[in-house]
Amino acid sequence: MNRAFLKKWAPAETLPIFGIVGLAVGGASYYLYRLSQGPEVVWDRHGDWRPWDKITHDTNQKLITVNPEFWEKRRQFVKEQKANTERAVDQI
Repeated sequence: MNRAFLKKWAPAETLPIFGIVGLAVGGASYYLYRLSQGPEVVWDRHGDWRPWDKITHDTNQKLITVNPEFWEKRRQFVKEQKANTERAVDQI
């Protein structure tokens, strides 16, 4: 673009404001999209309207995981617990 067009379009002082506002709108849009795709949001009212019941205890649903080792240990614990329960049922 040439400078004459930019000067007619917007003064130079407003360009940083446009940039900051554009970045804020983009970030807010991304955040709202991320929220709308979460497991607790239901878009299909006629299908399975309780999808949160399908989430197991070892599933991480957070945006940022601070301690990923915890979830790996949790998966192992749940596996062991299921195996112990199955063994107990088989013994009965």
